[in-house]
Amino acid sequence: MIYEVRFQTVEPQRRDAYVKMYKEAIQGCKEAGCRSGKILCSEEDPSRVMVLLEWPSKEHHLNWRGTPTHRSFRAAVEGWQAKPSEGGYYVAEDI
Repeated sequence: MIYEVRFQTVEPQRRDAYVKMYKEAIQGCKEAGCRSGKILCSEEDPSRVMVLLEWPSKEHHLNWRGTPTHRSFRAAVEGWQAKPSEGGYYVAEDI
């Protein structure tokens, strides 16, 4: 299992609308095997959002790219972020 983590920046006054839109737009990733996800909103900085998606493997996520549901997702989120998101793939350890 691997986690895709994305750190995003949005205009603070649009964050609630962004979260609502994102939650709807990302649903297509489930067809590609995404098991679960979370969207976290910073209490300290209202422009910061973190997305955490759980995938069986990095390949599952990469195979989703370019599919109709991925293109639909990308079209939905385009223009919402104040700057490009950052992140990558992470392996989790219990503590």
